[in-house]
Amino acid sequence: MQFIDSHCHLHDSRILSGIPGILDRANKANVRYMVSCATKETNFELTATLSRQYPSILPCFGVHPWCVDSLSEHWKEQLEHYLLTYPSGIGETGLDFTDKTADRDLQIKVFEHHLVLARELERPINIHIRNAWDTFIHVLKKYGTFKVPGIIHSYSGSADMVPIFEKKGLYVSFSGSVTNPGAKRVINALKRVSKDRFVLETDAPDIYPCLAVPTVSRLNEPGNLPAIARIAASRIGREYEAFSRHAYENSLTLFHPLVQGKKDG
Repeated sequence: MQFIDSHCHLHDSRILSGIPGILDRANKANVRYMVSCATKETNFELTATLSRQYPSILPCFGVHPWCVDSLSEHWKEQLEHYLLTYPSGIGETGLDFTDKTADRDLQIKVFEHHLVLARELERPINIHIRNAWDTFIHVLKKYGTFKVPGIIHSYSGSADMVPIFEKKGLYVSFSGSVTNPGAKRVINALKRVSKDRFVLETDAPDIYPCLAVPTVSRLNEPGNLPAIARIAASRIGREYEAFSRHAYENSLTLFHPLVQGKKDG
């Protein structure tokens, strides 16, 4: 049985120095690929370097909604340069209105540029949405169905919205939050997602899962993905092996352009 971590941040300074060990543990846990997402211009190159050094790391380049205030004058050119240079996805990008002082108009503008690139370059897009679901749905209606599927990472929305996103060509990703015994909203959403539209992630080094024997550091890593899959499957009454196989096959479909690029390279 194999796994793909559909969203993580291996460039993060909290874990960067331990990457060889992290990848070794991921390999032992049968995590075949890790989709590592940049969050701003200053970590584009680091994300690219990791993807060059390690065949199991699939890169995504994008500007996180928390980072839109740090954009340089030439951020669009920078983003397009990396997307055209590497077999890569787009993201992390999206909308986050949790902070009431956030510049929502700028977030929307930046996110929409990522959507345009996803359509033009036919790349999978890794989307972050928090407390901005109505705006997100409005934006989706404006841009239509994705030609190449995208992903809503670490889903926190309602189960009722899942069919809307599936019809737009999106996959729904579940992180360590699904292991929280009180995460009823997340579990209900997972129950609602079609078998061919869900994937799994760690969001490493964040969203540390509820493990029976937690590590001292409490920093998440891709090697925890099988444990997340096992707990998620049990929460919705699915058989672990079949559940994990569906997640893996769905991820391969979603990130096919990146996987194929690695093989061709």
